Amino acid sequence: MTDGRSTLYIATSVDGYVATPDGGVEWLDAFQTDAESDVTRSYEAFYETVDCLVMGSTTYEQILGFGDWPYDDRPTYVVTSRDLPLATAAVELVDGDLDALVTDLKRQYDHVWLVGGAQLARAFFALEQVDRLRLTLAPVLLGEGIRLFEDGERTDLQHAETTTYENGLVELAYDVDA
Repeated sequence: MTDGRSTLYIATSVDGYVATPDGGVEWLDAFQTDAESDVTRSYEAFYETVDCLVMGSTTYEQILGFGDWPYDDRPTYVVTSRDLPLATAAVELVDGDLDALVTDLKRQYDHVWLVGGAQLARAFFALEQVDRLRLTLAPVLLGEGIRLFEDGERTDLQHAETTTYENGLVELAYDVDA
């Protein structure tokens, strides 16, 4: 049994959108990097600390549409009430009490990565189940789309680190005060 932590690690536009109105993330393509870039090395260092992933069904379906499953055999929990194809044997579809799920995962794993999407991220925050927020800000204003955060309760954050990258991305890391 462990006292794990959860991290919401997600990219947004500077004006706070994670996707276009139709759910697209093609706007992030302009910031793709090669395997030797500082962005890729930072992501890989983060990923090495992750024991399991949690994502919503829309995010899951979007990742499936990109081609090869990028998360190897890392345990992945997809929050959904629908029957979806499984990318690997390590993917599990879950439904029900989200608070109980996250509490159980944090007991079972040292580091849970909340991949997205916005609706699930907001639910995690409402349940006070996010320990660290890592926002990668892309230097673009989308003007409309799916916001990461909407009106809700105040959540205080403690700055942990800021990293700037050569391609213009800025990563902000905060510890979440519960």
